[in-house]
Amino acid sequence: MSTHDNTINRDSQAYWNKRTATFTRDATSDYERWLLDLLALEADDEVLDMGCATGTLAVPLARAGHRIHGCDFAEAMLAILDERTAAENLPITSHLLAWEDDWEEAGLGENSVDVAFASRSLMSGDVPACVRKLDATARSRAAVVVPDSLLPSRDPRLLTYLGRAAKHPRNARKVLRALHAMGRIPTCATTRAFRPMRFSSFDEARADLRRLAGPEPFTAREQRLFDAYAAQHVVREDVTDLSGATEERWILDYKLSVTWVFIGWRTDGSAWASAATASFS
Repeated sequence: MSTHDNTINRDSQAYWNKRTATFTRDATSDYERWLLDLLALEADDEVLDMGCATGTLAVPLARAGHRIHGCDFAEAMLAILDERTAAENLPITSHLLAWEDDWEEAGLGENSVDVAFASRSLMSGDVPACVRKLDATARSRAAVVVPDSLLPSRDPRLLTYLGRAAKHPRNARKVLRALHAMGRIPTCATTRAFRPMRFSSFDEARADLRRLAGPEPFTAREQRLFDAYAAQHVVREDVTDLSGATEERWILDYKLSVTWVFIGWRTDGSAWASAATASFS
């Protein structure tokens, strides 16, 4: 079943729609297993997955019997999620929904689910407001996973090559300060993931690499260095599918190292029992 709203961030939507073809669909990585273990869902929990993409987490959770609300602002991502839902008759409802949208209008108002989480989708914007939305929607627990490294928004290796600097992300601190103001008791855990970058064309790869280089415009020197870097590190990889057809893909020839922070809390103000409480000052 699908309930799609039309109020979205067009720039971000366009980017993620383009990334759909090469986006991971299955929860097979250490990161996904780490997060699912931390969430420790109970058998009958109804769950909101904010920034669900193609169902990397929503699908295995639905297969385990949970009713899932998969929310994303990229139509192409949700189209694949809807296909997977229909193919397996899974208990997933998809919502074309952004953080700034009216969640209540989409049927996700106060206390509408047991658990609400956002895995690597709270990257910018009004962080305290987003935390409050998750908290209000969940009857029992809520959680976010945010970066504690320059990546995924910047590539430190590329920045060093260009002679650029970048500020360390502060989303984890913003989340914890918001929770403190709300009287919530956070629990934290960290993991390091190595992220491969795959693209459907060289132009797409180049555009994403440019995003990782930080704000434009480039100086003439930076542009020359960037062009040389992209030519050296974005390489072609031909992929053969089960039918024997070959598809052209492009990859970054090194994996990006990202440190992620899980921050979970109970929405009634009590302690999350399964992990050690931590803070970021």
